Amino acid sequence: MSDPIYAKNASSRLVAIRALNQILTKGEQLESSLSNDPYFNRLEIRDRAFARLLVSTTLRRLGQVDAVLNGFVKRTPPVFVQNALRIGATQLLFLGTAEHAAVDETVNTIKNHRKYVKFAGLANAVLRKVTGEGRKKLVATTPRDNIPKWIYRSWEKSFDRAAARQMALEYVKVPPLDLTVKSDPEAWAEKLGGEVVFDNTVRLSKAGQVRELPGFNDGAWWVQDLSSSLPVIALEDVIGDVADKKVLDMCAAPGGKTLQLAVRGAAVTALDKSSRRLNILKENLDRIGVSAEVEKADALTWGDNSETFDIILLDAPCSATGTFRRHPDVLHNKDPKQLSSLIKLQRDLLLSAVEKLRPGGFLMYCTCSLQVEEGEEQMEWFLQEKNDFEAIRFSDEKWREFGNSSGYLRLLPHQKREKGGLDGFFLALFRRRL
Repeated sequence: MSDPIYAKNASSRLVAIRALNQILTKGEQLESSLSNDPYFNRLEIRDRAFARLLVSTTLRRLGQVDAVLNGFVKRTPPVFVQNALRIGATQLLFLGTAEHAAVDETVNTIKNHRKYVKFAGLANAVLRKVTGEGRKKLVATTPRDNIPKWIYRSWEKSFDRAAARQMALEYVKVPPLDLTVKSDPEAWAEKLGGEVVFDNTVRLSKAGQVRELPGFNDGAWWVQDLSSSLPVIALEDVIGDVADKKVLDMCAAPGGKTLQLAVRGAAVTALDKSSRRLNILKENLDRIGVSAEVEKADALTWGDNSETFDIILLDAPCSATGTFRRHPDVLHNKDPKQLSSLIKLQRDLLLSAVEKLRPGGFLMYCTCSLQVEEGEEQMEWFLQEKNDFEAIRFSDEKWREFGNSSGYLRLLPHQKREKGGLDGFFLALFRRRL
């Protein structure tokens, strides 16, 4: 809800504080917490970018920021004030913002909020201490402090301590921008000032406004992390050309894999429950110049199972812990209870997929999760449930660099570190026996 006191004086810092409130107290996603804020939409483009930087950096460094602030705050203040302190401290510790701007603007934001004006003096005192002593306290922290304990322990258990440490280091970095190009990746890498990192993925270290890049209006490429592009590439490596194959993309939006399949000539039916995300998919199909049958539907109940498909792609709803580099909110708005609900949903979707796949057809399951409960353990369950399916093991030399987990592909964020890393991902391929 808007506060009229700010109607004519909204700032990047105010928007960032409000967004942090929504993310940490209500589990809202970073982008929606910004885009749904009426103040955000009043800001200039540059100020919007600064608000996004403030929130994303604070989330990436939240454990370290809190460790520093806890040394200067005896009693936890109200949420709005606490998040204002976090935004101010992030500027001083990690963004190199001038002291007068970071401290004074944060204090003024609190002063202008009639409910919390009495905390302005506290905020000023705390942030002055961060300015003077904060970096000494920061030395005693590590990137591990930014990862919720239950998630970090699961990574140590599932992989190893070294891998968990490396993933924590990746968490604090701003990732590069990956583009999937329709053709001629080398030429597009040269035009865009990037590099080809694998197959048709061109990586840019700095991109600016995506819509202003060469090739956007011509439909030459779309934004898609390298990890997200691999399921379709791996599928084609196993079964060959997918042209004219009937493919069901069960949870399609925003549509990177649908675009890959459509560019290759597959007859794709793309389902999703989100109208907003499907609109993005439709816009990209039009821009790229390919077609697919797009339907707003729940994949669990869609269809009467009389129609079957050659290939079903299930990029299942998941905890999304593998996307933390691009979406630093994901680690802070998940808990073990939510994970249990997602595991059940994934199993229901797998069973639904089975009903729509023809004998001899292929089922690709993937998640952008680093939790083995949503990957390897789900596959064990599935093979026990469905003895008419066989797992197709990824053992080709081409895939060795991405990690092999019992024949599945388990992608970790610090793989390909020398080229900027990649999102965490899991993928497995099954064939239904004739």
